[in-house]
Amino acid sequence: MESSQLRCVLNSNSVACSFAVGAGFLAFLTCVAFLALDANEARITSTHLKTAFQLLDLILADRPGLPGRPGPPKR
Repeated sequence: MESSQLRCVLNSNSVACSFAVGAGFLAFLTCVAFLALDANEARITSTHLKTAFQLLDLILADRPGLPGRPGPPKR
């Protein structure tokens, strides 16, 4: 018999599921914010704001070769 209630698959730990949902939601909001900033980057006139945006984009970017991630293939 199927239950209509949601059940956490992370060891039935509701805190772990809440954390995972929260982290995913924050990642989604970050992606939307950077998409909007990338679309309007040409309109940003302040060099300080543009530099801060580019540095934050570089820091938060999913760059290959970081620990735990495979790097690009060597030629």
